[in-house]
Amino acid sequence: MKTLLTFALSITVLFAEVPALTSFLSSAQEAGATSSTEHFTFSYIPAGKFTMGSPESETGRGSDENQAEVTLTKPFLMCVTEVTQGHWKHVMGTTIAELIESKKDPLGRGAKLRKEPSATGPEQPMCFVSYEDAIEFCAKLTKMLQESGELGENSIVTLPTEAQWEYAARAGTSNIFTTGDMFTDKEGNFLATIPYGTEVKGNYIKATTPAKSYAPNAWGVYDMNGNLYEWCLDWYTETILGGADPAEMTTGDSRNTRGGAWNRRATSCRNAYRYSYDPTQRGNNIGFRVIIANQ
Repeated sequence: MKTLLTFALSITVLFAEVPALTSFLSSAQEAGATSSTEHFTFSYIPAGKFTMGSPESETGRGSDENQAEVTLTKPFLMCVTEVTQGHWKHVMGTTIAELIESKKDPLGRGAKLRKEPSATGPEQPMCFVSYEDAIEFCAKLTKMLQESGELGENSIVTLPTEAQWEYAARAGTSNIFTTGDMFTDKEGNFLATIPYGTEVKGNYIKATTPAKSYAPNAWGVYDMNGNLYEWCLDWYTETILGGADPAEMTTGDSRNTRGGAWNRRATSCRNAYRYSYDPTQRGNNIGFRVIIANQ
């Protein structure tokens, strides 16, 4: 009996030690189901197929948005918000002011980019982050979550590919934006004097807004349209790479960014809108969000 009891206790401990986030990712979940750590909340994004890009009839589309069928063969977890300044301080140990002071890299291209954030605070999204900074953040958060026992050794924190980003933004729909085909100051933070789907001008805030200021999409993810451009893992290509799990190119000049920003018109915030920056560049309208994926 003592041997059997010891064996049963060993099995109980074994199951209890399965990393929570890895277990959640590896189990079949409903799209939008969430799992949280002390500082982050992640939404379950299921594997699936979708049409990436925009139809020719979509107002404001670019020549690099020609549609392609994409299959994502593995589920992933997406942080429900952009990485905030509070997240950054927790993982990297520095403030946004300290980051700006310590870096001499060029600003991102764009109109009237300033050398200070448009807004500061722990719930404000983290900006002035280069692609390389974002990758470093992912590596440190991976290590933190693995050391805390919340993430298994075969799971990593990383940036979404642009296919993963657009798939999560669309959330099972073919909408132009995450919440529908109209974009006003009620749906997101952008240059709201130039809305989409209406001629009624909205209030232009001229700064980022705190995480979760607007309604999430159908999969519980916030601010996929507007607030900050978000770095994606891939190099930018002039045509969309379709097929199964579109792979990152081996070379390139710039990295994909998605989602538009607080100082961009609505057409630049569409789900299909594609843009890119040199990976060393920074700006007060460039940020990122992270995903968890199994290797």
